[in-house]
Amino acid sequence: MKTVGLAFFLFMMSVLASGQELQTGAPPAASGPNYDLSLGYSYLTMAVPGAGHVDLYGLDAGGQIHLIPRWAAVFDSNYARSFDVPGTRHEAYILSLHAGPVFYPIEHGDTRLFVHGLAGAALEDGALPISRTQYLHGWLLRPSYAVGGGAEHALAGVMALRLSGDYLRTQFFGSAGTVKPQNNFRMTVSLVFHLRRPYAASR
Repeated sequence: MKTVGLAFFLFMMSVLASGQELQTGAPPAASGPNYDLSLGYSYLTMAVPGAGHVDLYGLDAGGQIHLIPRWAAVFDSNYARSFDVPGTRHEAYILSLHAGPVFYPIEHGDTRLFVHGLAGAALEDGALPISRTQYLHGWLLRPSYAVGGGAEHALAGVMALRLSGDYLRTQFFGSAGTVKPQNNFRMTVSLVFHLRRPYAASR
């Protein structure tokens, strides 16, 4: 995952170095879709039976295609990890891939608010305590979804800062070994690179 994150970062830096700038005038009549790429840092809190909540930290990378004003399609990949699950001698991580629509209902100056609904899959590796001396460890790949929103604020040139929070629904084993839904809360702060001017800012 570090290699993937580094590749995204280097690609985004090359876009920035190419000298692209947001247009200040009216966009061409047939300018086509607009794109952006993002790379950021995530915090995720995961509910674990018998261990309370476990804090995970990691990397988020994604991209958006702005097809029509106020609407975009997003692809998001996220990897978050904890090196200690209380009551066990094991670490935990969640690797998720999601895609879905994003809606920008409000724009004020250089700031835009958005909501999103994403669906995909999550791979979770973790552990949960069974007793004071025993714990259950395993991994599971299952469908998952995320619902949330946030804000994006334009910075200089092609860059913007995006802050998002969402409810992430995954699945993992319960104390009896059966698969159960798992509720997680995730926050992400990302640096965004617009390859072309966003629709909302070009009106």
